[in-house]
Order: sequence, then C-alpha cells, then structure tokens
Amino acid sequence: MAQRDSYSASQIALHWAIVLAVAATWLASDGMGKLVDQKMEGTATTTWPLHVILGLTVLTLAAIRLVVRLSRGAPGAKPGTPEPLAKARHWGHVLLYVLLIGTPLGGIAVWFLGIDAVAPWHPIAGNALVILAGLHAALGLYHHYVRKDGTLRRMMTPNP
Repeated sequence: MAQRDSYSASQIALHWAIVLAVAATWLASDGMGKLVDQKMEGTATTTWPLHVILGLTVLTLAAIRLVVRLSRGAPGAKPGTPEPLAKARHWGHVLLYVLLIGTPLGGIAVWFLGIDAVAPWHPIAGNALVILAGLHAALGLYHHYVRKDGTLRRMMTPNP
C-alpha cells in the first residue's frame, strides 16, 4: 500500500458520503425492531424500509472505499507519533472498516435471510459504529484545533 500525504478526491468524497449515510441510517433505525418482528411473522407491510436502503448504501460505499484504499493507499501516522498511538490509529481504522462492512452484513442477515440470532447484535454493532465514528471525529478535531498538525486537512484537501 502506497504512503500518501493526503487522501485522493475520491477517497475524500467517499469518506464524507459514508459519514452522511451512516448518520442517516442510524437516525432511520427507530422502529426497525418492530418491523423485523413483523417481517419474521410475515406481517410486514414494507419490503424495503429507508433504514435497509441506507444500510445497503453504507455497505456499498464502504466496500468501494476499502478497494480504493487498498489500491491507492492512505496517509500514515504523522512523523513523531509514538508507536502505541500509531498502532491505536491503525487498529481504530481497521475496526471502523469492520463495523462499516459487518454491521450492514448483519442487517442483511436479519432482514433478507431471516437469521433471527443476528437481530440483537445488529443494533449493538450499529451503536458501536456511531460511537467509534464520533470518537474518530473528535480525534480529528483534536488534531486540528489542539495539536494543529494538519491531520484533518488530509481529509479536506485532495492529493494532487
């Protein structure tokens, strides 16, 4: 994987599209437990609720972003970053991708495949994703306003 100073325009666009899609999916999750129960009982009146459509959008965008990241590379930790923080940064990104892909796959397992055993875990994964994304955003703001090290600008200004 190539080392870069900032992300490409496509990576930046995908990042912010995923931010919006995750937020919208989470906001549209209200009432899904009842809809899942109705679907399992065969009494659901809708086959594609907004939450499902948005979840599929998150999965699609995250898969594309992962392919782009693996082919194009991404900026590494800033020089001088202590090794434990560099490792935490790496594993935090890995966990974000696992949740960005795994959470919608769990939703697919419940909604389309009827795997009821996954149903309690899907909202837990969704909440974990939103919490981790919030922490990720807070750390970006910390780097921008406190450390003033240009980390956030890498996701705002594309690599030429």
